[in-house]
Amino acid sequence: MTRLHHMGITVSDTDAAVRFYRAVADGEIVGPLVKSGPAVDAATGHPGAEIWLTFVGFGDGETVLELAEYRGAGGEPLSPDSNRAGSAHPAIAVPDVAGALARLAELGYAPLSEPKVATEGPMEGYRYVYVLGPDEVRVELLEEPHGRASA
Repeated sequence: MTRLHHMGITVSDTDAAVRFYRAVADGEIVGPLVKSGPAVDAATGHPGAEIWLTFVGFGDGETVLELAEYRGAGGEPLSPDSNRAGSAHPAIAVPDVAGALARLAELGYAPLSEPKVATEGPMEGYRYVYVLGPDEVRVELLEEPHGRASA
């Protein structure tokens, strides 16, 4: 079966990113794992890069978010504008959007709008809201329609 295993996000501060994603994820944190050397140089195109990888797990036990902090080869931050080709955002299903927003508010993060309910397509019935997370990554929080079990 084909499935998404993980999504990687380059971060400027691993600790801040872990605090944010831990507030909405309910799985294991693995790392940081420090990677460097010729294979990393070839894969990233940044000779001499040292990458600190931390994996944030989710309750399904399969999906992970990979947080990658480049040390010694950091680049300019990307614009968080979602209208730019190639931009992406993680969409994280949580049991309770209000609870997730409350935990993020304790860390200083606020929603970009009030939660909405999708009215069509594969998200029909889901409550959703966006938050600008660390490094201004646009993160979507989703709450499944009542009566459907969370994955």
